[in-house]
Amino acid sequence: MKLAGIDIGSRSIEFVLLDGETYEITNRFQAETSIDLASQLSVIKESNSWDALVSTGYGRHLSQKILGGEAATEIKAYTTSAHHFYKEIETVIDLGGQDTKALLINRQNGQLLKFEMNDKCSAGTGKFFEMMAATLGLSLNELVAAAIKGDKSLEINSTCTVFAESEVISLLTTGISVEDIARAIHESLLKKLVSLASKMITADSSSILFVGGGAKNGALVTFLADALDKKVIVPEYPDFFGAYGAALLSKNFLNKNKEKQ
Repeated sequence: MKLAGIDIGSRSIEFVLLDGETYEITNRFQAETSIDLASQLSVIKESNSWDALVSTGYGRHLSQKILGGEAATEIKAYTTSAHHFYKEIETVIDLGGQDTKALLINRQNGQLLKFEMNDKCSAGTGKFFEMMAATLGLSLNELVAAAIKGDKSLEINSTCTVFAESEVISLLTTGISVEDIARAIHESLLKKLVSLASKMITADSSSILFVGGGAKNGALVTFLADALDKKVIVPEYPDFFGAYGAALLSKNFLNKNKEKQ
């Protein structure tokens, strides 16, 4: 039995196939989300086969229309995958390209207890790093490497990316090092992550799960662990957790459909 999950975000598409019995990942691929999303989905349909599929993410309804199967929210998909792979963890942060989510999960039954999302402003998402890196003339990897070397604590006060960009340019003109500015950029977003996470952390939470494309930022992981004084766990493929959850959910839908027959 093949279980498929696809997560269509504003920046990228993640697709996985799981073995329906062992839940082992048998196929995984990622691509940038294109303007012609329908064509991308058609290629996926022609190149793969599955017994059940669930779509999640911003493009889930179009995906369901083209690929068939069911659709689920990102919150449901991330809750499902987090509890499946890390049953001992109850707090999850998902830093994506377009939004950031924090979840609190019941460790006993995997039910979502509550969640918080950012205010849809790019200053609190992975997109913020991309824009700030471009302002400094750096790649994303170079921005992360520079942030780790920064040793001065500076503040970028603007909560809007456009104004934050102006602040960064102003700092550059005053002779502040790129490393210190890169660190300030990370600390600016870090404040938003800490604010979200603090609402989901309970007294006995010893660690949190950090997923989404933003979790691949090593500097941010280090800063987050220090700020929360918690162990931050990042899976090997943190950007695939929405797709994993969708694939796991597909078996539930498959079983329900069998029961109706």
